[in-house]
Amino acid sequence: MTTESIKTGELLTSDGDASNSSPGVGALTQEEKGRATKQRRWEQRMEKKRMAEEQAHILEEAKRKQDEMFMRKALGEARKAACTGDVPIGCVLVRRGKIIARGYNRRNADKNVLSHAEVSAIRKACKKLGDWRLEDCVLYVTLEPCPMCAGAIVQARIPRVVMGCANPKAGCAGSVLDLLHQPGFNHQTETEMGILGEECSLLMKEFFQDLRRAKDADKG
Repeated sequence: MTTESIKTGELLTSDGDASNSSPGVGALTQEEKGRATKQRRWEQRMEKKRMAEEQAHILEEAKRKQDEMFMRKALGEARKAACTGDVPIGCVLVRRGKIIARGYNRRNADKNVLSHAEVSAIRKACKKLGDWRLEDCVLYVTLEPCPMCAGAIVQARIPRVVMGCANPKAGCAGSVLDLLHQPGFNHQTETEMGILGEECSLLMKEFFQDLRRAKDADKG
């Protein structure tokens, strides 16, 4: 090693070539490497979060489409009630993606206060399954349940209820009372309100408008 090479800070390799001891051009320091690693990990976390949110959105949309499909079936039952002169309320009970029971309001037709859509569908479902527990079923109804029907839902252990429109005068899923979420009961129900709400509400309004027109015509 010559005095000149020592002064220039160079070392001779085994081949006699000079090698600079300082970092090469473009090499990252440890601090820069650390920042780059943190940035990469943050980007990976953000991508995972974005994908999870996207998947959750897809599942939510699929769930809503299914809810709307079954609510349309309940609306079909409600129209049957209107044809008999009863308030148009319809209901279907779904198990594993298939309708197992249907019901519509027949209180006036049957002259029976128990002939509500939900009670009728629950009775049919229990008979079909051979069990009073409907723990793996979803109930779709066009109008928020009354006290009697809400009680029947709790008693049947139905885990989820999907409703079309609220019932401000007798609803017991939050409008007047909330029997489906009472902490003192041994069963609480998951609820979803507003599925095809406008259609369900319009059906009720049209029914009562027709009823008033018919009464006015009789008076005239």
